Amino acid sequence: MPDIINRIAAQSEKLADLGDETYAPVTVPRVVAYPNSNPYRINVTAPDIAAGPAAVTCTAQAGGSLVPAQAYNIKVVAVFPQGRTTPVAGDAAVNTAGGNLTARVAFPTVTGAVGYDIYCSTDPDPKWVGYITEAQRVTGIKITAVGVTGAGGTAGAVDVEVAGTGLQAGTTAAQGTAYVMPDCDPVNTKGKQYVDFDLVYSRTGDAVAPALTVIPFFLASTETGYFAGAPESLTFGGTAGAYDALRQRLRVECRGAAGVHLVVAAIAGTGASLDVYASTS
Repeated sequence: MPDIINRIAAQSEKLADLGDETYAPVTVPRVVAYPNSNPYRINVTAPDIAAGPAAVTCTAQAGGSLVPAQAYNIKVVAVFPQGRTTPVAGDAAVNTAGGNLTARVAFPTVTGAVGYDIYCSTDPDPKWVGYITEAQRVTGIKITAVGVTGAGGTAGAVDVEVAGTGLQAGTTAAQGTAYVMPDCDPVNTKGKQYVDFDLVYSRTGDAVAPALTVIPFFLASTETGYFAGAPESLTFGGTAGAYDALRQRLRVECRGAAGVHLVVAAIAGTGASLDVYASTS
């Protein structure tokens, strides 16, 4: 106790020595701790959704039973573990005639795809005829009946021998859902209940309205992979009655997940760019 009293007395003497001198006040700026979390993804300008094949080349081949002989339209949809791409149309309709009643559909691999839905019919938007795996595309395969494959064909292609009768490509693949996990580590959420994503949206002009849709993907385990949560569509203020800021926080409950990725399903706006920061609790 005496030591404390002595220190207080010494401090009082120092203050007394100041006398009547005038000192300018010191302005201490308010510290804005932003970002107050860890950088997760920076400068995202495009959705995390894969596209379909770069090109689909279609030609008539001998054999098959694409009758009556007329023009058959082709589309291909790439299938990913997380979803499917939008359709890619063939470079030309296949005109069957004589003994050439097969449509050969050739296309390059789509990185990450596990297989492909093939559509072939006389409809402007063709109907589903079958599914092939990436391994079957590599070696060559035939679709001999709707939903049925058989050996044959040529490497890098599928020979379609019948017309499709399933759903049309525009019905089942109008929206791309071939989500690709970001090329970075997921947010580590082991033992955590929430992850807060701080979204910093920026734009360079006002020709296209700003908008953003994100989807959390939860890593259940390394064996089972990622599972999607609910999509979150965000708008940004400026129109009458809209108060949403360019910086918004999205809280995601993550209990039971080993990690979380935030996938950009859609981003719109002139010169649109997104930075994402993450913190857990």
